[in-house]
Amino acid sequence: MNRPEVIGGRLKALRLALGYRQAKAFCDFIRVTDTAWNNWEHGRRTVPIDVASRIALNTGASLDWIYHGFGHALPVH
Repeated sequence: MNRPEVIGGRLKALRLALGYRQAKAFCDFIRVTDTAWNNWEHGRRTVPIDVASRIALNTGASLDWIYHGFGHALPVH
C-alpha cells in the first residue's frame, strides 16, 4: 500500500475528475464526513477499506487504483 499522502492525491484527483470541485458535495455523494475526507485527501490518515470500497462502488474506481495506483481510476467508456 502507498503512503497516505499518495493515496490522498489519488482521492483528490478522482474527486476532481468526477467534477466535484468542492469536497462537501463529494462527501455527501459517498456518505462521509467532511473532516474524515479532509484527513484522507491530505494524507493525514489512510482511507479505511470499507469506505474505499464504497468509493469504488459509487465511482467506478478500483481498489487497486485507490490504494496502489494500478489500473484505471475511472471506468473506460
